[in-house]
Amino acid sequence: MSQDQAEARDPTASLKGREAHALGPVTTARGPEPQAPSPAAHPENPKPGREEQRPVKAWRAILILIVGAIAVAYTGIAERRHEGEKLKQWTQEQAIPPVAVVTPKRAGDARELVLPGNVEAFYSANIHGQVKGYVQDWRKDIGAKVHQGEVLAVVDTPELDQSIAVAQSEVEKAKANLALAKVTAARWNSLRNTAAVSQQAADEKDADARARAADVDAAQSNLDRLKAEKGFADIVAPFNGVVTARNVDVGTLVRADGANSPALFTVADVHQMRIYVPVPETYAADLKDGMKATLELPEYPDHTFDATIVTTAHAIDQKSRTLLVELLADNKDGLLFPGAFTRVHFSIPPDPDTFTIPASAMLYRDTAPKVATVGPDDRIALKMVHVARDLGTAVEITGLSPDARIVANPPDSIVSGEEVRVMEAAGEKTQGQSAESAQGPADHAKSAPEMAQTGRDHAE
Repeated sequence: MSQDQAEARDPTASLKGREAHALGPVTTARGPEPQAPSPAAHPENPKPGREEQRPVKAWRAILILIVGAIAVAYTGIAERRHEGEKLKQWTQEQAIPPVAVVTPKRAGDARELVLPGNVEAFYSANIHGQVKGYVQDWRKDIGAKVHQGEVLAVVDTPELDQSIAVAQSEVEKAKANLALAKVTAARWNSLRNTAAVSQQAADEKDADARARAADVDAAQSNLDRLKAEKGFADIVAPFNGVVTARNVDVGTLVRADGANSPALFTVADVHQMRIYVPVPETYAADLKDGMKATLELPEYPDHTFDATIVTTAHAIDQKSRTLLVELLADNKDGLLFPGAFTRVHFSIPPDPDTFTIPASAMLYRDTAPKVATVGPDDRIALKMVHVARDLGTAVEITGLSPDARIVANPPDSIVSGEEVRVMEAAGEKTQGQSAESAQGPADHAKSAPEMAQTGRDHAE
């Protein structure tokens, strides 16, 4: 074995030999140690042999460097390709717009409808004068509880009294004429038997007697009419109730044409009250006869009153587009007053086909409300809906299925068929996101130049 081969196998031996040659023989305490024979003393390791082995070692080293460079380059290229694929995938994912979805909530509770209403008496009558005269005395003031037939005021009627006196005289005169006509007719009938008078004359006397009898009836009827008018001189209550208005005083002129004169008194029956509410046409179909309601009055902030729908107008007013609804409320304690304003609270049963969604999910295009729904293939489908009630931050709609996925805040540019990435309502992460993408947000945050620089670093 040559010295070069020995050095190649044990480089430390060659190093030790050179160090020993430089230091010379080492002397120890026991004396000089024997030196190993120099390789030069052996004639089988000539110098020209070592020079022939050096080109082989150089080519071997170059080959190792080339293989190492190829391995490093391949590793860098492979990693760069992997980073490029991840960048492409991330870019494609970001090109699909993300949307947050919500599901419609079924309206489980009864809806409350609050509308203004007017309180009216069960009965209300404006009492006018029926005869001409002057108020002689009034006996009931406003707030007085009266019974049917009770006198409210007395009217003095001098002209009517004079007419009654004349009518009585006419009756007496008619009766006297009747008596004379009867006597004359009887005499002429007796003379007819003796042929002293003609039959024609006797018949005329009988007819005159009957005419006089009719005059008596006419005069008596006129007298009765005037006496009946005299009965209206006493202003009486038409039913049990309360006097709510008095527009007369002693000496007030009362006219017989009551239609053109103000009412003398107003009497209202308040044992029950009628409440009239104009209901918008949108809710007209929801209110039925017999439904309960609650009344809230400003003068009683801590008290409510129960009422019941008794009927409706069954017609929509063309001017206001409302349905007039009539309710009935008991007023045994007398706390409700005619003409009062009230807020009527209706409890409308929930509609099983009505759902509640956020108001931000609505789209108004071509005057038709729509919502953007996401199908099973994650593509947009615009659907038309009907707005039942606007609650401000939420909207009650019909026309959707309960399992529909609705875009919570759709952009104005959204169209049917557009592909989207469905996200949770909170917008934190995509539904169906893989574990790999969830664990690598830092990779997604890299830009394309950063990924390219990473590949060059690996190559170097």
